[in-house]
Amino acid sequence: MKFKLIAAGICALALTACGDNSQNPESLKGASFISAQPGADITLIFDATEPRVYGSVVNRYNGGYTADGNNIKFEGFASTMMMGTPDAMETETEYFQFMPTVETYEFADGKLTLIGENGKEIVFTQVETQPETVADETKAE
Repeated sequence: MKFKLIAAGICALALTACGDNSQNPESLKGASFISAQPGADITLIFDATEPRVYGSVVNRYNGGYTADGNNIKFEGFASTMMMGTPDAMETETEYFQFMPTVETYEFADGKLTLIGENGKEIVFTQVETQPETVADETKAE
């Protein structure tokens, strides 16, 4: 009888652990990502010490974020004001319009998926090193 009770307890614990798909926002700290989009690559870098992001599309940008479990919110973006090709500028405009709508994220196997309120997604691939010029110049702004 005790064996059955212990086995049932272990199974329940295992099923509970499998059902938890919650993300760990700490895993984003210091991480760098890139997403190849039409016209331009998007870089997204999470600061290692404070809840800030920075990166580039055509222009360098930075802003704040809050994350709790699977939920994430980006806000307060600022960017430089350079011009690029029409395709690159369209990609950048769409990205800057998308970021305030992001509600949730998934981060697994080196892929970061940002999911907006309308279901739109942008998938980023984690990179080991961040472009130093982007990181240094964007943080200084």
